[in-house]
Amino acid sequence: MPGKSFISFITILIGLTLPVSAYSATVPGEVRKQISAPQKIGQVQVSFLGISMYSATLFTQQGNAFAWAKPFALKLQYKRSFSRSRLVKASISELERLEGKREDHAQIAQKLHGCFKPVRKSDRFVAIAKSRNSLHFFFNGRKTCNIQHSGIRERVLGIWLSDRSRNAQLSRKLRGKN
Repeated sequence: MPGKSFISFITILIGLTLPVSAYSATVPGEVRKQISAPQKIGQVQVSFLGISMYSATLFTQQGNAFAWAKPFALKLQYKRSFSRSRLVKASISELERLEGKREDHAQIAQKLHGCFKPVRKSDRFVAIAKSRNSLHFFFNGRKTCNIQHSGIRERVLGIWLSDRSRNAQLSRKLRGKN
């Protein structure tokens, strides 16, 4: 039978490893590699006509308040399947709703088509935003692309994060404002 000090040591060791395991489970590895000390600041479930589509989670450095000028990551965890073309079409449709028609939407659609993959239930996309003109996309932990385009961070991620998104209340909650 192990001694009392050995049991105490194991108890402390388990106590020290549990938060790391919980942290690892909640923060995707690609986010931990790209953003210093990331913490979740908001999470929402997105539904359409009562059907759950995906969950969205926002991570910032050290759990700081969301700011466009600071690095952050947006994770979308899908609850159902969507084709690549459906994802691109929906993104461009929302971009047009937010901005009106712009000449570069076709270029953005082409770039997104190269980044996006068809999704099934439980698949995840993560967009890492470190600068105004660049977005890094990961699909289930693997990098799919890096989009370079003027203002791409606010333009594309504004679909979920801006006050002019389809659901401003969910956007505020996602940004940790609720």
